Amino acid sequence: MKKNRVSGNEDALRSLTDEAYRLIEEMVVTLRLAPGSVVTEQALCKDLDIGRTPVREALVRLKQDGLVVVVPRRGILVRPIETTESLMTLEVRHLVETLIVERAARLSNDVDRHRFRHLADKIEEAAKDKAFVRFMRLDHSFNTLVAECAQHPVAQKVIAPLHAVSRRLGFYYAQWYAGSIEETGHAHANIMRAIAAGDEVTARQELEKLLELTRKIALGIEEELLEDASHTESGDGRKS
Repeated sequence: MKKNRVSGNEDALRSLTDEAYRLIEEMVVTLRLAPGSVVTEQALCKDLDIGRTPVREALVRLKQDGLVVVVPRRGILVRPIETTESLMTLEVRHLVETLIVERAARLSNDVDRHRFRHLADKIEEAAKDKAFVRFMRLDHSFNTLVAECAQHPVAQKVIAPLHAVSRRLGFYYAQWYAGSIEETGHAHANIMRAIAAGDEVTARQELEKLLELTRKIALGIEEELLEDASHTESGDGRKS
């Protein structure tokens, strides 16, 4: 009985940690926790209504994912958006995600293929509505589904934090260039439909188009940040 209680407590802690991780990651990706901002464990616990231990363990995972940094005596720093690192992330994504997408197209069952088609419709709808948070959640669902269908646990473990970096990049960009979300939504939907059709070649080709689009977004953000820095240094008051 004691062993069962211990096991039950461990399961409950793991569940709370997963929930804390999901919620904090979404806060970072959707810029609710702004790049460069500092937050405390206590504030997160209060905001999420989750205890300190699961929040702390979730933050350890987010640190490993490269989304936050623990700053002694200050709190948790949300890592600034670094376009050079984002471009490196895309290089790794290209290698790993190509494997995942091709395997998903080959190994998905009929139920999974139906889910891909449904997600394709939903993500295009969210993009058309410019529903940024809904779009991001659907993208997350797609990433999870395609990784599971690929049946490659190692690749699944590698790709998850890379997707978080890219989702934040896309969300950041879409705040200033809302039209980009429709192009991105269409690109995602094309991959989903190719997987649903079991077409490995088309799925890979559409993935390459999406990654190239994401690369252009990263370069666009870099240009915007450099321009803002230039205006700040010249003292024109654009940035305080």
